[in-house]
Amino acid sequence: MKRLFFIILSFMIVFGSINIDAYAVLDSTDYHSIPIKVKLNDKLLKFDVQPIIKDGRTMVPMRAIFEYLGASVSWYEKTRNVVAYKDNMFIKLKIDSKTAYKNGKSFNLDAAPMIKNGRTLVPVRFVSESLGMNVNWDSETRTVVLNYEEGVEILKEIDDITYKLVSLNDYGLKFMIPYYWNQSDNEGHVFTHEDEENKIKMTIDIKQFEKPKSLDKFTEENKLNLLEKYKNNIVIVGNDTKEINNIKVNVVQLRNSSSEPEVKQVLYFFTTSNYGYIITFSYYSEGNDSQLQNMFSAIIDTIEIGSLTVDIQDEHYIEYDEFFKKGFKLDSEIYSNMDVENRLKFKGTISKNVNLEYIFVKVAKGSESMEFKIPVKNHEFDSFIYTPFGLGKHNIIIGTPIDENNTSRYIMQFSVINTNNDYLRYLVPSRFIEKNDKEIASLANEITKNHITEYNKAVAMYKWVAENIDYVPNASIDNPRSAKQTLTDKKGDCDEIAFLYAALSRAIGIPAKVVSGKINEEYHAWNEIQINGKWIIVDATWGAGYIDSADGETFVKDLNMKYFNPDRTKYEAEFT
Repeated sequence: MKRLFFIILSFMIVFGSINIDAYAVLDSTDYHSIPIKVKLNDKLLKFDVQPIIKDGRTMVPMRAIFEYLGASVSWYEKTRNVVAYKDNMFIKLKIDSKTAYKNGKSFNLDAAPMIKNGRTLVPVRFVSESLGMNVNWDSETRTVVLNYEEGVEILKEIDDITYKLVSLNDYGLKFMIPYYWNQSDNEGHVFTHEDEENKIKMTIDIKQFEKPKSLDKFTEENKLNLLEKYKNNIVIVGNDTKEINNIKVNVVQLRNSSSEPEVKQVLYFFTTSNYGYIITFSYYSEGNDSQLQNMFSAIIDTIEIGSLTVDIQDEHYIEYDEFFKKGFKLDSEIYSNMDVENRLKFKGTISKNVNLEYIFVKVAKGSESMEFKIPVKNHEFDSFIYTPFGLGKHNIIIGTPIDENNTSRYIMQFSVINTNNDYLRYLVPSRFIEKNDKEIASLANEITKNHITEYNKAVAMYKWVAENIDYVPNASIDNPRSAKQTLTDKKGDCDEIAFLYAALSRAIGIPAKVVSGKINEEYHAWNEIQINGKWIIVDATWGAGYIDSADGETFVKDLNMKYFNPDRTKYEAEFT
């Protein structure tokens, strides 16, 4: 009996040990050998490098996951930065760094981006949730499950018409159409509307490029295709180019008589690195053509490409290629919708091999905007960006210096919230009115040092400008001098003299505007300054003298005080 008991006991010990070991192998080795999968809306994603788990976080190939999520992605070898952008969300990560940025604000990661087999791997949860996805982990199948967040219907009033949002998620394209338009069930991306006067059809064609193609080439190719297809039935009646939210758009208007009655068409062409877009409005109308074309333009103005455009109505932050190419490094914290009070610090450096004389800044709120420059010295900048339009959101664009075509390349773009009610538009420096310049500030103080009231100070500056700056009609229409340049050259036309007077006034705290009007088909500029809460007219150009009637060209210096605070009604009656 004992012998039988020991046989059974030995049997149990041996086979019990085998079962425990087998379970341990299945729980550790076998389980962890199961490949990690990623699903997006139930679609299994494919990667050329297998996802891994690092520090408890799933890491996936950077470029693939961003492109699957519809974001643009860039890799900057020199700084080892990964950046991605979609739907006003800008993400920046750095290899081997646990600090990541969303719209300029820093976040700590559990696992730093890394390079494996020549591929950059990033934490899938951080990037997916940042781009508006729901993220879940199925531990049984080792699968990351991604789904778009559920949204509500978005409506907007434009010109007293209610518009609804349409999203083509596969291409990252969003736009708004009138709420009463219908979407075709069997014609792809087609939207229609028909009433007693109008028959409208909006068609969206999206063509994938094998390699990037310029907008002009894409436009011309498709125009030729139309001319070949319809031959003499097509007549092109107009061409134009416009910019919508940092996207260049070519516009072609034509008439198509291949059907009866004749159809009018407006085609909008735009491109990204991967796709070419054609939005065609075809219409027959017995009503007002201009009203319909205004509606088409309103629709195009709402276009967003998730990987390209910035909706300035929402919070946003983005660093463009120029930011990285020129080696920008910010020492001051800036992030989307940060609270500021009339100004924010803008301090940092650029690469030693980049030469910039200044950084161009544009600040806008609603229909109001202003431009100014931030100087760069020894590859460093340290100044303020002003938010002068009172309480609310200000949109800010940072750009390269203005070129000969009066354009600037974007460096970065962001929104901030001004928490102060004060309206400081006419006290802050601007592109042509450098009130913070040391020479201008010193001169303003020197001119006014013996005067107490703001009125007398304003009179003293009026006399100084009229007596010391030579008036030169139409001196530099294409490239006007700023206040600083006008002071240096000691000459200027009416605009430039007004810039200088405004800069001197603002330098001592007197709000000053530059105003213009038309007299005898010629434009003229002057100032308005605010003294004791009242705006008064100051015209230092006309107050400096007059044009000699003998030759109609020579300017005769002759100080005339009647153009300091003249009667507004009589003065403005001179102008149309």
